[in-house]
Amino acid sequence: MTLACPALISSFDLALCRPVDIYCERTSTALDAELVNAFTNAAFLVAAWAAWHMHRQAPPRAIRAIRVLIFLMALTGLGSFLFHTVATRWAEWGDVIPIVAFMLAYMWFAMTWLFGLAIVTKLLVIVGFSIVTLWLEAQVPSTVLWGGAFYLPTVLVAVTVAAALQRMGHPAARAMAVAVSTFFLAFAMRSLDSPLCATVPTGTHFLWHLLNALFVYLLVRLAILHGSDPAGQPARG
Repeated sequence: MTLACPALISSFDLALCRPVDIYCERTSTALDAELVNAFTNAAFLVAAWAAWHMHRQAPPRAIRAIRVLIFLMALTGLGSFLFHTVATRWAEWGDVIPIVAFMLAYMWFAMTWLFGLAIVTKLLVIVGFSIVTLWLEAQVPSTVLWGGAFYLPTVLVAVTVAAALQRMGHPAARAMAVAVSTFFLAFAMRSLDSPLCATVPTGTHFLWHLLNALFVYLLVRLAILHGSDPAGQPARG
């Protein structure tokens, strides 16, 4: 039994112990092969701390939801740290699941507190997003966008939300546009990791961590400052 392949996991499915090597910085299977990629995940913990520091500025009825988002921010950093040290298939799911959970929670928050959508509509959106995202993660080869196909539904949702807020003239529209721009820059850094490997030995994936941490912080900050039903009524659901 090893940290990379615990007995419980190997007995369930040995394929989950398969090494994953898709980032420029990793040149071996050692735990410390991605030190920069691993430790830049501390940015998510800093982002969570910063969000916690200001979360009581949120409308009282939204504070519990904000706390869930902050917890998931921190969990995202820890899950990514696990993946960039252990670097196996099961650890990759430890990275993926917190990210998906954060996006689902934030989508529910946005649909509830920014758009005031009915619960049936919210459930349909959440189910559809989950199915498409997890299908892309499971079926699309990691060579496609260097594993970034998984984030395409998130890109689509982020752009849609930003455009909808802009069309509504919502006060959060500018903040969402800044957040989405940050995510596009982060995604670019993730995508350039492999192509620039020959000239940048550490790769650019660590910049994805730093910018993505900023992105989720901006999303939660937006939720804290603008989290209310657009009609000014108690949110539904």
